[in-house]
Amino acid sequence: MGVLSVENLSYHIAQKEIIKNFSLNVKKGEIVTLFGPSGCGKSTFLRVISGLLKPNDGKIKICKKIAYMFQEHRLFESLNAYENIAIVMQKPDPNQIYSMLEELGISKQEASRYPKELSGGMRARVAFIRAIVVGADLMLLDEPFSGLDFAMREILINKLKSIAKNSGISVILVTHDAYEACKISNRIIFLSRYGMNIEKSLQITQENLDENMIKSLFDSEFKGRIYFD
Repeated sequence: MGVLSVENLSYHIAQKEIIKNFSLNVKKGEIVTLFGPSGCGKSTFLRVISGLLKPNDGKIKICKKIAYMFQEHRLFESLNAYENIAIVMQKPDPNQIYSMLEELGISKQEASRYPKELSGGMRARVAFIRAIVVGADLMLLDEPFSGLDFAMREILINKLKSIAKNSGISVILVTHDAYEACKISNRIIFLSRYGMNIEKSLQITQENLDENMIKSLFDSEFKGRIYFD
């Protein structure tokens, strides 16, 4: 059963067409990556399906509860790291929150700091945890691993894959990083700099796909969908 159905979605600003006749279905527990250069409409698509922007045309059917991790993290500046997570939980569990923070390298002492006192990487990790604990059916993640070192990025990628597999949470991930796209996705939707207007399909097994192939497709301006079996 799908958690998201998008049919012939279009969105434009003035005369600039950003999304044109774009369709997408996301299944339960699936991680779908929107991969492409800056300015091709990836982040705009997340804003449209979340209801922050109104489409000019098309149909959107979405599950009742979504979580959205913005590229800018959007933490509440008046709340500390712990409170930024607890505020989205129906019944905050201090032990659970501190355990998740420590798992991602944030100590109990650091959890009492406010966003302006945290590094960019720490803010990203707090926003990531907040998106997880909402209890959503669908997570929208905009460049969630940006600014993280390789080791921490691996931890978060594995955490997200585990959650999707074990909890059945679906994910739409935005990235322009070929390694991330290969590492985490069940399916990649490859976008060119000309925007979200998919015209081709291509199926490739994960075993035969690597970072260099993704980069090659990117450089050749291929527009299409890559499915991992």
